[in-house]
Amino acid sequence: MRGGRRISRAAVLSCCAAAGLAGCAAGTPGSQSTALPDRTVSAPASTAATGNPQVLARQAYLGMWQAFTAASRTADYQSLSLAHYAAGAALELLIHGLYQNYRQGIVTRGTPSHSVAVTMTKTSLGTPEAKVTDCSDTSGSGTYYKSGKPAAGGPPGRQAIYAQAQPFDGTWKVTYLVVEKAGSC
Repeated sequence: MRGGRRISRAAVLSCCAAAGLAGCAAGTPGSQSTALPDRTVSAPASTAATGNPQVLARQAYLGMWQAFTAASRTADYQSLSLAHYAAGAALELLIHGLYQNYRQGIVTRGTPSHSVAVTMTKTSLGTPEAKVTDCSDTSGSGTYYKSGKPAAGGPPGRQAIYAQAQPFDGTWKVTYLVVEKAGSC
C-alpha cells in the first residue's frame, strides 16, 4: 500500500461525488480497529467469513462505496449502512467526510464507477486480508449545496484508490483506505 496523506476539506467535498477521499488515507496496513462515538467496532475475526474471500472482500468494498454514495446524497454521517462495510479508521474517514459536508450543507449527485482488483494475502498473524486497488471514475458525479448551487471541490476524473479488507465477525469490512487525486489512474 502507498503512504497516506492528510485529509483536506476540498478532498472531502470531492469525495462524496467521487465516492472517494482524494488525497486522503485512513488507517495503516494491519492497524487495529477503534471504537467510534456511538459505534462499536469489533476486532478482526481469527477465521475467514464463509465463502470465497476474494469475492466477499470485493463485495464489501463495493458495498462500502454504494452505502457512502447513498449517504452522500443527504450528507448522512450517521448512516448505519457504512458500518456494515467499513471499520476502524476507514469508517472514521468516511464519517468525517460526510460530517464535514453535513456542516456545510453539501450533498452529491451522480454515481461514480469502479474498476476493482482484489489480491488475497495473509496478515502477520495468519488471518486472511484483501488488498484492493480501484480506478474510480467520478466524471458523472458532483457536489452541490442543498440549494442546488454547485459546491467547490476537486475536479472529477479517474482516481486511484487503495484499500484493505479483513473478516470481522463473519463478514468482510474495509479497514484501510487511500484515495488519490483525480487523474491518478
